[in-house]
Amino acid sequence: MQGISHPKKTLNAPALIFYASRFNSYLGSLMERVYEKYAWVILLALGLLWLVVGLYAVFLPEGIFATDAQSVTNMPWSELKASSPAAADFIIFVYGQMGLLKISWSFFVLVITLTGYRKGERWAWYTMLSVPVLLVSDALFSVIFIGDLSQALQFIPITTITLVGLVLPYRKFFPRKPPSAHSKIKAK
Repeated sequence: MQGISHPKKTLNAPALIFYASRFNSYLGSLMERVYEKYAWVILLALGLLWLVVGLYAVFLPEGIFATDAQSVTNMPWSELKASSPAAADFIIFVYGQMGLLKISWSFFVLVITLTGYRKGERWAWYTMLSVPVLLVSDALFSVIFIGDLSQALQFIPITTITLVGLVLPYRKFFPRKPPSAHSKIKAK
């Protein structure tokens, strides 16, 4: 078989296959690096978003729950606050506590994302799987106890973004196993 001539050397078919596979491997690893980079950045952005929402809930809780209070009590927040100041203070306290919980969850997400998840460690992927589970359970809780489906709709975009951040680097955490020598012998 005639190879491709080069001023200094001639490449035969096996050499071409070798170089083509090396080039393909290089392109694959380059694409994988870009792919993985965006996956952990998605979860980092999610953690930062939760941090902001948590801080907002701690320091300005009334800005968050005005619509929640109205959907549960059928009265505007200002009316509820005027008619029952003790109940209003309790609601503010509960939403402040929820803000602290969101802040702690955001630190949880940020630390795991910046350490194990970024490195491709399996424990981090399994741990981050708890995030969409939390979001779906929170949405179900809102639908069941508040009774308003619109309360659950707000969880769809953030849950979808979280799942994208988990699915994009799936092969980084769970690579395909190359065929072993034992399976090659069985195939013959």
